[in-house]
Amino acid sequence: MDPQPAPHPAEAAALAGAFAVDYLSWDEDDPARRGLVLADYLPVPGGDPARLGWSGHGRQRAEFALPGLVRPDGDGRVLVDVRVRVTPYRPVGGRGDPPVDPEPEIVGTPAVAPAPTGRGWRSLASYWIRISVPIALDGSRLVVDAWEETLGEDEPSAEPAGEADDGSGFTDPTLDDDAPVAERTGGAW
Repeated sequence: MDPQPAPHPAEAAALAGAFAVDYLSWDEDDPARRGLVLADYLPVPGGDPARLGWSGHGRQRAEFALPGLVRPDGDGRVLVDVRVRVTPYRPVGGRGDPPVDPEPEIVGTPAVAPAPTGRGWRSLASYWIRISVPIALDGSRLVVDAWEETLGEDEPSAEPAGEADDGSGFTDPTLDDDAPVAERTGGAW
């Protein structure tokens, strides 16, 4: 059997950057939007894509992604190192029901990121998060291979010792920001 072809590194990096921004954005006032957007990245979503890597509470906006190293990860799959700048929010005052204004007709694909301002939410200082996004080909379509998050729900979660966990559910020992630089592979950032 021929090995599965790996995605082109530039295309994988572009998809991983877009996914990382959507994956790290959420709004408890509109969780369905997140589910609809994330479903487009996955080959076959398991469970509710709106809850992929998120508790269902709070608000966070990812604004900017910097895809980095793309490296092979088995038959037909690559891992893309992505740094994302996110802004968390905290609830303030009486939130009440959000206004029900219709979305304007805009050409393009929806993103998960909530508006920069929102009734009852105050933005906090932004910070950078680093995740590793698994990308694979599904037929001729490039997808995020999040099987560990979506399909592994019935499997016990056995995380090998020494792997860094950024809270996203995607783990990679080379992304351990606390590890000495000499032990990391892939770049100085």
